[in-house]
Amino acid sequence: MDPAAKLTPGENLLICGVRAWAAARCAGEQPHRAVSDALSRRTNPQVAALFLAWIQAVEATTLRPIKAECACCGGAAPDVQRLVVACGVAPVAFELGEKLLAPLVRDPQPVMMLARSLNAALAQAGWPLPARLGAPSEPGAAGRTLH
Repeated sequence: MDPAAKLTPGENLLICGVRAWAAARCAGEQPHRAVSDALSRRTNPQVAALFLAWIQAVEATTLRPIKAECACCGGAAPDVQRLVVACGVAPVAFELGEKLLAPLVRDPQPVMMLARSLNAALAQAGWPLPARLGAPSEPGAAGRTLH
């Protein structure tokens, strides 16, 4: 089974948004308009605006460049997984989200506050994110990258 099939549409949407943002930055382009337009078409302008605020907060406080794709297989890199899971847990486990983001950003609190708002807007637009709080369900899956 394709591991991406285990992700919700909302998680896939966030991954695509982060990847599009990173790809534009790597190409030396401004990602704001293209990412905003794409998200507005799929969801609504509120989700697009909150995504831009969230990813810009990540970018403004990043400790190092965010890796968007796994170099080995092209799947979602651990950095992107941390961002998506932190956004998913934002309404129910804010502190856990901060811990997930600590290796990526200097100050996770503002990123998590925006993540909570983005999470709510996604849910309202019909793109809910799961709060993945449990341990991996497969034996030996701990520490493995979900691709």
